[in-house]
Amino acid sequence: MIRYLLFLLPLAAQSQTLPDGPGKAIILRECTACHQPDHFTKYRHTNEEWQAIVIRMSQRVRAITNEEIESVRKYLASNYPKLDDATKVNVNKATSEEIAQRLNLTVDEAKTVVDYRQRHGTFREWGELLAIYGVDGRKIEAAKDSMSF
Repeated sequence: MIRYLLFLLPLAAQSQTLPDGPGKAIILRECTACHQPDHFTKYRHTNEEWQAIVIRMSQRVRAITNEEIESVRKYLASNYPKLDDATKVNVNKATSEEIAQRLNLTVDEAKTVVDYRQRHGTFREWGELLAIYGVDGRKIEAAKDSMSF
């Protein structure tokens, strides 16, 4: 009996860590074998990012249905969304005009950033912009605190 109660204590703690909602039970059942429940509270992602993460992780889970995958994605996206900081420019979404104006780049440099993004996909952090030929790396480094991803 004591062994059974000791087993339930971590489950009770896990249940209190995550907010209630559809998808929580699936996360507790499938994800906490590898991840602590508070792991999810540390990260903020866009809906698309959560979808990619959940799909990638679902390939490691024994038998999870597409409906359960979608439920987990919706749960994580609604409880742990990535919030854009209005003081920063999201270089993955901004137009070349916004990038030029807000990051102090020339119009040509900003167009080069957008062209690179369209060819290679989104940026994860400011250092990736240093690899773009035709964009002054010193300007990128100076503007790094004004960027979001």
